[in-house]
Amino acid sequence: MALLVVWSHSFAIYTASEDREPISLLMNGLYNAGNVGVLVFFIISGFLICQSYNQRKTVRMYFERRMRRIYPGYVIATVVCAFVVIPVFSTHADLSATEVFKTLGLNLLLRNYFPPSNVFDGRALNCPLWSIPFEFWCYIGLAMLGLSRLLALRWPVAAIAGLTMIIRVWLDFTGRAPGGGLVGLIIGWPYEWTVVSPCFLAGVVLYLYRDIVPRNGLVAFVGITLLIGGANLPIDPLHRQCLVDLLFPPVVAYGVVYVAFSPGIKLHNAARFGDFSYGTYLYAFTIQEALLFLFGKELTFPLYVAASMAFALFAGVVSWFTVERWFLVSTPKRLSRPQISRPVSAHWTEINFGVSGGKYALGPV
Repeated sequence: MALLVVWSHSFAIYTASEDREPISLLMNGLYNAGNVGVLVFFIISGFLICQSYNQRKTVRMYFERRMRRIYPGYVIATVVCAFVVIPVFSTHADLSATEVFKTLGLNLLLRNYFPPSNVFDGRALNCPLWSIPFEFWCYIGLAMLGLSRLLALRWPVAAIAGLTMIIRVWLDFTGRAPGGGLVGLIIGWPYEWTVVSPCFLAGVVLYLYRDIVPRNGLVAFVGITLLIGGANLPIDPLHRQCLVDLLFPPVVAYGVVYVAFSPGIKLHNAARFGDFSYGTYLYAFTIQEALLFLFGKELTFPLYVAASMAFALFAGVVSWFTVERWFLVSTPKRLSRPQISRPVSAHWTEINFGVSGGKYALGPV
């Protein structure tokens, strides 16, 4: 999924449009590979972080592990962008003591702030970081659901996910995309929450109902077919958008978890050498901008895509071995049994990514 985001951003940065990106064409412009990659991050996060919360000994331990996983890589990435990339790739930058402290302070709050500059001739420095504070607020929201016992009841979580999806459709139908004022400044653009939270909650719901949800390839195939078909229906564009937005979280969540647990696909040890996806995601966009700034269109598009993916993945490897892994809690080889005691269907098994310590979780989770 991290490389899928790199792929999509290659179109956005190199050609100034993602309209010709294959998934965008398949989905009639309603979703592109970058949208899918990020929203699947939230789906995976919902599933694994719910498992992590379920296995925690204390809420404090849960938050400590979440902070150990998300903060070090993020903080170092923003420091590199602010105090290495900006000086190297700009002709004007305000790196005064005030801006240095402001950058460090705000990014400890996950604010994605960088000193004023004309880096990359005024182009964006690191757009994908927008999702990181949303991710962390999802961690807080999950803990609130747990402390209120709604996770144990299960059905209220599914109801909240459905309600959020309905709110998005209502906002779209009525032409609303409300800003949040002070609330938005703290938790992010409220409308964006109607996009990411149903995906996160869809992952949570699949984990909570893993004892009764069957793993069926035909169901996954039909769901994806309906999603793609719905995106290409010859109906009013607004109705088409709303239909696809309602289908996307449950359909894609089911498909993702179906693939994750498929016996023929060995994903359980995917991160045995380390989780490189988070660092790849954190540095990819900046690397892509730097490549275009340095070489321009002298790099053909296929070569630009290949170089972007290679350097981004290399950055993810470096980030893992030099920063991220040193802050993680050791994870036992065997996962403890869930605290929410329900029999697990034969269709599903606990996914062993070492999620109790967050050590091998996919994506920025």
